[in-house]
Parts: sequence; C-alpha cells; structure tokens
Amino acid sequence: MNGELSWLASLKRTYIGNATATRDMRVQLRGGRAAIFFTLYLVVMTIVLLLIYSGSLGEDGQYSLATAQGRLQDFYNQTLLLLAVVISLVAPSMGAFAIVSEKQRRSLDLVFSAPTEPKYYLVGKLISSFRYVWLVLVLSLPFCAVSVTLGGTTWSQLFITFIMYSMYGLVCVSFGLLMSTLCSKVLPAIIWTYAALIGYLVVTGGLLSASSMSGSGAFSTINPVFSLNPLCYSYIADQNWPVFGRDIPTWILSILMHLLVVKFVVLSAGSLLAPGNSKEIRSLRIHALIYSAAVTFLIAVSVGPYIKSYMGSSYRVGFGGFSAQEGLQIIHGRALFGLLFAVGILVVPYLASFGFNDLRRHRPDGMFNLRQTFSGRPSGHLPFLLLVFLVTFLAYSFGGVSTFVGTSFIPFSGSMARVSAGDFHPLSPYYLMYAFLILAIWLTAYFLGWYSSSRTPILSRGRTFALFFFVLGLILPTAIFAIVSPEDSRTATGIWAINPIAGVICDIHAAGITVIHAVILMCIAVLLMMLAAPRVVKLASHSFESRLKVRDDSSKEVPAL
Repeated sequence: MNGELSWLASLKRTYIGNATATRDMRVQLRGGRAAIFFTLYLVVMTIVLLLIYSGSLGEDGQYSLATAQGRLQDFYNQTLLLLAVVISLVAPSMGAFAIVSEKQRRSLDLVFSAPTEPKYYLVGKLISSFRYVWLVLVLSLPFCAVSVTLGGTTWSQLFITFIMYSMYGLVCVSFGLLMSTLCSKVLPAIIWTYAALIGYLVVTGGLLSASSMSGSGAFSTINPVFSLNPLCYSYIADQNWPVFGRDIPTWILSILMHLLVVKFVVLSAGSLLAPGNSKEIRSLRIHALIYSAAVTFLIAVSVGPYIKSYMGSSYRVGFGGFSAQEGLQIIHGRALFGLLFAVGILVVPYLASFGFNDLRRHRPDGMFNLRQTFSGRPSGHLPFLLLVFLVTFLAYSFGGVSTFVGTSFIPFSGSMARVSAGDFHPLSPYYLMYAFLILAIWLTAYFLGWYSSSRTPILSRGRTFALFFFVLGLILPTAIFAIVSPEDSRTATGIWAINPIAGVICDIHAAGITVIHAVILMCIAVLLMMLAAPRVVKLASHSFESRLKVRDDSSKEVPAL
C-alpha cells in the first residue's frame, strides 16, 4: 500500500506543480514579447481568414447566405489547415529551445546536480512549452466559432478537433525536446526538429492514405492507428471503431496513440540525459519492444484488406506460374520488408557506434553481451537489435496469419483459391527470404558502423556510415537505375540485378534474387564483424584498464604535508 501511495505522490509531483514548468512559464510570459507575438498572430489570422471568407460574398458586395452555406465547410477546413500550419511552426521551436538553451547557459549540469530525475525535468519542459502552444489554440477559437454560428460545424465537432490539435501540438513539442537533447546549439536543434516533424507528417500521411476506408467519400472510416496525421482530425469526430466487439469513439483511441508517441519520444530524450545503466534506458528499450510489437501487429491487421484486394485484382490479370499461396507470401514478405526497412533507419544507425567522445556508457565494453541488452552499453546493442527484429517479425507474422486465414482469392486461371493457416505462416519460404534480406541489411549497416568506430572511435562516425548505407547505399542506386535503365525495372535484369532491393521493388518474378542478395550482404556483415572484433576487444580492454587505473589512483592515500 505504501508503494502505491508513494508512486501516486511521485506522479502528482511530476505532472502537477512541476517546478521546472512553473519557472519556465514565468520566464516565457515575462516582458512584452509574448503580448507582441499574440497580437501579431491574431492580426495575421484575421487578415488571412477574411480573405478566405470573402469568397462567400456576392458580386454586389452583399452577404449571400446560399453561397456562404455552400462554402462554410470549406472555410472551416481551411481554418483548421491554417491552424495546423501555425502549430507546426510554433510548437517545434518551443521544444527545440527548451533544453539547448540550458546547455548554452551551462545550467543543465547544475539542474542534475540536485536530486532531479530526467523524467521530472523533461515533463516540466514539456508542460511549459505546451501551455504556450495551448494559448495559441485558445486565441484561434473565436475564428473557428464563426463556422459554428453559421452552421458549418457543431460545437462537439469543434471541441473534439481542438483536442486533437492540442495532441498534435504535444507531439511537436516532444520532437523539439528530443532534438534539443541531441544538439548543443540552437540552430541545429531547430533544423533537425523541423526535419523530424516533416518525416513524421510524411510517414503518418502515407499510413493515412493506406488506412482502411469505406464508403464513397475520403476519410469516411479511419483506422485509429493511422490517425496521427492532422489532416484527418476534422473527420474522426463522429466516427467509431470496434474494439473487442464494442464501438469506441475514434478520437479517444487517437488520443491514446498520440500520448504513446509522446511518451516514447520523451523516454528517448530521458535516456540521452540519464547516465549509463539507468532506469530510463531500460524503460525506453522495454517500451520500444512493446510498442514495436503492438504497432506492427495492428499494421499487419489493418493493411491486410488492401493486400487482399490487390491480390484479387492482380490475379485476375495473372502472375504467370505463381499460385495464390506463393503470391500471398511474396506480397506479405515485401510488406514486412518495407516495415522493417523503416524501423531499421530509426534503430540501426543509433546503435551502430561507440566512442570515447561522449558519455561513459558509449565506451566499448565488448561485442555481444546478453546481460547488457537493456543497459545501453555498446555490448548490448547487438542483442537488443536482434530482439527488436525478432519481436517485429513475430508480431507481423501473427497479424498476417490472423488476417488471411479463410480468405478466398481469384488466381489468373479464374478458379477460387482458398487460403488457410498452412498457406501463410512465419516459415513460408517466399516470406522468409524477405525477412532474411532485411536482417542482412540490418547487420551489414550495423557492422559497417562498428567497423568505422573501431578505426576512429567517434560516436557520430559510426552512426553516419550506417545511415549512409541505408539512405544512399540502397535508395540512391534505385533512383539512378530508374533513370539509366528503366526498361529493366520489371524484370530486374541488366544493371538492376546488382541492386540489393531489386527483388522488392521490381516485378514479382524478381523475388528469386532476394536470397542471392541476402547471402552476399550477410557475408559482407560477417567480414566486417571479423575485421572490427579485434579492434573492439582491444579498445574495450584499454577502457577497462583505464577505469582500474583511475580507481587505484583514487584509493591511494594522500601523503601528509
């Protein structure tokens, strides 16, 4: 009982009456800069919305009710779009300034010299920055209320939409906090924050376009997993989504998704501020495994209907020589490859490095140690990477099986082919070869970063080489080959045959070369590991001897004067 009470007291102290949030809010509203900013914001919003609303006036300058009623929904959507642009500009910068300014004033070390946890400090920064964004939302409420008074929307829809935009502002601020933790100067923090936000909007926009929709209009039914993009906020106010047989309002589920994103980003920032072997790092990695499993399973279940419809239309044309079961394995394998490719860009470069130019926890202590999987030490990077791959693979496989069992497809011959649990499972050959390929890409990028760090033990060098392999080594050849030899893009012949992901992006008949590329990349990964291992062991032993020397020197008695 005492443990629960202490946990509740700690939770209350972190989120209510946070000292960091109170101090920052006083500083933000001190002076006349805040008043000037809010005034300019209201003036700009008024001018822009008056220009938009002028389209509802008649030619004689009189107010036309029929024209206004016909364009009220468009006016409401344009108002929300303008609001999204404002939040996208203001909220990230507030988060990006939060921590990097403390670093420049050299007050961050002073903060953590006191018994202050990274979570307490980051939550305070998040609250103070978000309250500033919330003031911007409140000031825009009268403009959106115009549509309510004229019949363009309802108060309930407006209230729910504003809650969703506040969640989006919270996500933007959290991205700013993460980049502010990574960077030591203001300008790089702002640039990387907006770059991360653009990537977030692109990814969520792509997921939104692939979400399950029904009916004649766009966004008629939106999956809550894919409702993280602000373009869908005004459409989910009146929608429901079945959960265990009960209809739950989609906006409630969407809020939970936004809060999960914010929690994961804040945990990432906390692990960067915390010392090695801290509970923040362990919590981050455990949450990463849980989130990756849950989100991967939901994606597999959600995109299943699109794969089924794609197979149905494609098999009517004909895949020539492939059965419905084999085609199902190939298409699902490519979907798994795309998902793990995106996860790899986020995870592998960060883990593919070590160095002596940063915190002590980044110094080499070996190649592989299962006991360090959740500690954040370099020897635990590879076990954690393999664990992420295994969890994601199993979650997607289970979701794919549950989606496709008992489904009938129309192959090119015209007869129905029914898919059972034995036709698609995690051991299907065409499915496994794509998993093997992406695993080989992960390991090649990982050991490329470790080999680079073993030559020059600088933390950023290994991450740069691993990211270079992912972005330029795999994506750039595809763009060049598409220009040089577009006629061979379907058959994967000629110059396309040397592209490591040709079996994924080319015609379905190119699936056979996937295994060849996977074997070649795996051999390269093993070679890089063999070249890096002796140097890593040497650096690890040197680091261990240095720690022993420091410990021995500190234990010596100081001679009397």
